[in-house]
Amino acid sequence: IAACFYGIFASYRFITSSFYFNVNKINWAGHKTLSIKELSLLTSSVIGQNIFQLDLKKVSQSLAKHPWIKTASASRVLPQNIYIELEERIPFAKVKLDQVYIMDNFGVLLGPEGQNFKKLPLITGIVAKNPQPGNNVASEEVIQGLKTMHYINLLPLFDKNPIETVLIRDRSRVTFVTHNKDMKVHMQLGMAQESFKNLMLVLGSIGEDAKDLSAIDLSFKNKIVVK
Repeated sequence: IAACFYGIFASYRFITSSFYFNVNKINWAGHKTLSIKELSLLTSSVIGQNIFQLDLKKVSQSLAKHPWIKTASASRVLPQNIYIELEERIPFAKVKLDQVYIMDNFGVLLGPEGQNFKKLPLITGIVAKNPQPGNNVASEEVIQGLKTMHYINLLPLFDKNPIETVLIRDRSRVTFVTHNKDMKVHMQLGMAQESFKNLMLVLGSIGEDAKDLSAIDLSFKNKIVVK
């Protein structure tokens, strides 16, 4: 019995202190926007630690605090590697606050606007105190508006002239403006689903003349205003 316990103790001391089990490499998966260099800086303290004593849950939680990282999952690859799989947030729109930020489809700020995201639609009219990357600045109504914009842009009429600007006038009314600034769609965010159905009805009724539309107001109940 004594020999058995000594063997267990010696084995434990070996695997938790031997340099043979020190982490020397991290393998990444799922990253698209963040570079390996950026990710390596976030996990620099992991290299050199004993692979069995490393708290993988803590590593994953620390990575998930980064604005661009939605989820992170870390696992051991014996004897010296760590495998980390990421799910990055997807840039969905730009939002104008104290400066222009990139925002995902849940309203989380990812960082200042960059050259790679110039074509994203711009949202104005949102008010946020001390905005910082990682903060959520969108209400449920705004998120509903973003989803509606996405579905509007899938319609054939908006194929070559998509919605590019979303103006939030208050917590309920929103105006969508096309890329060429020649057409506006107004609606109440609380009636987004009904408004989208009415938009489909309008476009189906007008037919070929839809190309001459300059404005559609869907913000009224039981009434559609078309210009």
